[in-house]
Amino acid sequence: MYVGNNCISKAEPVTQDISLGRRCFDAALVTLLAIASLFVIARIGLKPRDPANGVAVVFSPWTSAEATLVRATDPGGRFVRYGGFAFIAVVIPEGPDYSTRVLGEGALLVFDPQALAACFSGFGLKRGSP
Repeated sequence: MYVGNNCISKAEPVTQDISLGRRCFDAALVTLLAIASLFVIARIGLKPRDPANGVAVVFSPWTSAEATLVRATDPGGRFVRYGGFAFIAVVIPEGPDYSTRVLGEGALLVFDPQALAACFSGFGLKRGSP
């Protein structure tokens, strides 16, 4: 407490007014971190157990079926089928480093095709339908 000129000054509580812009920024940041962590978990957790039996390769959703086919087979893989959508291809790799090479070609995810079948079975999609 400060005493001076017969006035006693007390500390007043400080209220913080958070603007709408700051709240939107915070919400966007939390959403971005949640999506990024989901992507990292999917990339690590859905890694193919036995790549020699096939892998599912996911490209961005706006990738055409032709581009998906070319980009999935160029790094050394044999095309098996599309995986429910035109931007997902199931291939059998010809070498052990296929996952690294196809990720370099622009693939978002490389994972076990059995996980792909399990994911799409809940949506009523038939296996192999583009």
